[in-house]
Amino acid sequence: MDSFATSSFASLRLGLIGVLLGAGSTALAQRPAISPLSANDVSWLFPAPARAADFDKLIAVRDLTTGKPSAAKRDPIWPDAVFKQFLAIAASPAAEAGGKQIGLPAEAQTIDAWFVAGIRIDAGAPGLSNEVVGQFGRSPEIRLIVQPVTRNPDGTPKVLDIAAHLIFNFVAGQNDPAQTGCLQRPKPDLVAFKAIVAELAALRTRLSRGLLGNRVATSGVPLGVHPGLANATTAKNVRKEMKSFLERHISGQRLDAMAIAALPAGAPAPWIFLSMTKVPPGVVPALPNGGFVPVHGPTLDGQQFAQMLEPIGTVPPVVPAPATNNLNPITCRNAALPAGLPVAERSGSSTTELFASPPPAAKAKQVLDLIADPAKSHFFNTDCISCHTETRRAMDLLPLNDIKVVSGIDPAVLPGGDWNVRNFGWSPSGGGQAQATVTRRTAAETAAVVAFINSELAAK
Repeated sequence: MDSFATSSFASLRLGLIGVLLGAGSTALAQRPAISPLSANDVSWLFPAPARAADFDKLIAVRDLTTGKPSAAKRDPIWPDAVFKQFLAIAASPAAEAGGKQIGLPAEAQTIDAWFVAGIRIDAGAPGLSNEVVGQFGRSPEIRLIVQPVTRNPDGTPKVLDIAAHLIFNFVAGQNDPAQTGCLQRPKPDLVAFKAIVAELAALRTRLSRGLLGNRVATSGVPLGVHPGLANATTAKNVRKEMKSFLERHISGQRLDAMAIAALPAGAPAPWIFLSMTKVPPGVVPALPNGGFVPVHGPTLDGQQFAQMLEPIGTVPPVVPAPATNNLNPITCRNAALPAGLPVAERSGSSTTELFASPPPAAKAKQVLDLIADPAKSHFFNTDCISCHTETRRAMDLLPLNDIKVVSGIDPAVLPGGDWNVRNFGWSPSGGGQAQATVTRRTAAETAAVVAFINSELAAK
């Protein structure tokens, strides 16, 4: 589960993943093992743009297309019709919580304003622990974190405090549900995911050998801005390689889920989180050809869609308050399903209780460590706001040695303020400069993906 958790809504249709190299035992015996991958090989964070020249270092969503290179017209990975549905859902009653509504500024209502802030490759949403896999299976995916960026009068970038997730899945076929009342679990597209992992390793190797500029290592580097994008000699070539990688693997047909975190029109608060998923033709009468619909919150009451976070000190801080289920055994049952999961049967913790004044200091570490652990907390048992606030709450409430230096994260990208709810992306900060941000939750998910790939693929 990543930023506002849609990374995992597609996993309502998860499948068991197996990753193979080579066509048979002979090919495997002759092929050397892939050197272990590292965090920055599967989670690519772009530097936050600060100067006019930085636009050339970014990937515009409009420029991402698929199809034959020789084709006169290629297909966008975020089709215009889908972008219009995204805007319509963000402007619909589903995007309202606590009497407040998402209101996108005019600048964000054109696809030309959206740029890629981060790219994450996941070996299996909603998690990789045996317990999560047993209930949900695994769905490989590529997730784009995209944000609108406009130009100030002097041409410098202005990062808008809005973010969206575009989730592209790699599944084929379905397995039976783990429990009655849950949805079927898709099977992975093995060929497609095998190609993805091989290309991740190839990019890492070319970068480390100096084939894209100076030699730049990703091994042993804490998760932060991608080292190849941070290096002046390699940034242009790495950006080009990443764009080509995306265009080889993602498409509008694979786009399976979206999400948005945004603010009311013209207001600095509150944050409103909303997830969306694709439905096939015939499921929703208003969408005879299929399309995207808002998602009921899996930890809400079964009817609510969006969740709202107010600034610290506001009462209540979170609306609607979640009823999480991350202290019970992992189950595929949740409030987003038709059968639902009654609140009375749930047991869990959330950061909502840590916004109290004064916060329950004795319980803070237990709650925050639970939410940061992807083996215990995921999209279907933990609310979006908890996953987006756990690191900053930890920085504010836990002792210095517990959080200020977080293993596996570049300290420069820890969230710089209590209103930075980015898990992996850019957050505007003082002086107009945006900050690239990574949280404990993202680092833990990334570590799980790296461990899975290295043990199940690279070592074999």
